[in-house]
Amino acid sequence: MKFNTKKFSTKEQNFLRQAIVFSIVCWLALGLYLNNMLLGAILAIICFFGAFAGLLYYPKMKRKQYAGLVEANIPFSLMNIAIELNLGVPFLKAIEHASAGNNTSKKSNELKKRNTSNENNCCEIEFGIVVKEVKEQGASMQDALRHFSERIDSRLVKRAVIQLSAAFEQGSKGSGEPVKRIASEILTRQKVESRMFSGKLVVLSLLFIAVSAIVPALFQSFSIVGSAILHMNFTANQLFLIIAVGFPILDLAVLFYIKGKTPVFLRGQ
Repeated sequence: MKFNTKKFSTKEQNFLRQAIVFSIVCWLALGLYLNNMLLGAILAIICFFGAFAGLLYYPKMKRKQYAGLVEANIPFSLMNIAIELNLGVPFLKAIEHASAGNNTSKKSNELKKRNTSNENNCCEIEFGIVVKEVKEQGASMQDALRHFSERIDSRLVKRAVIQLSAAFEQGSKGSGEPVKRIASEILTRQKVESRMFSGKLVVLSLLFIAVSAIVPALFQSFSIVGSAILHMNFTANQLFLIIAVGFPILDLAVLFYIKGKTPVFLRGQ
């Protein structure tokens, strides 16, 4: 199957092919199960758009998640760099200390293989890549820092890297003060986000209680009253699927929603 490359990038073409294969499988499976190929085709089209949207959004979600992890840790790294710069430590040496100094290549390879949501040292790894580019690949410090900002889709990180580049160009003792100020700004912003989320958490907790306890109780009451008065009969299989499968899935959806709304720096590692 050929696609117009002017409309779709290579990655989008791969996502489109995977979504088409998935929708064909769904069409055959649903058509045979429902004994209605037309209804199966309609449901397969819905599955196609859902799968394509999911495959297209997933890489963007992972990049955003990784950027959030770097944002969460970068103020502490900046603070350490600022202190060392004020003490007269060479810039490259301060960056190397922020990168944990060793095994940066091994860490960067491990990060690509592992789930980034469980990685605690994303910021250290990024600084390690900067050190590796300067020491092993012969890049200038400005270019290595620019590559750092290009890899991370975050305005805060880009601002911090610009400040680091300015401190490197300044090159004198005391150049860590601007770096320290940007680190303080990021920490202040995180404190504000933490207070805002604490207010939202009350509402989200009530939502989870309603979905996990109140809604199932109301449904069971409704099913009993409906079968006795309104002649609404649920089969045993339907009740089992709704209670044993439907409500747990709804609970998980709410939990994932709460997790998505939780700032990265507040999540448990």
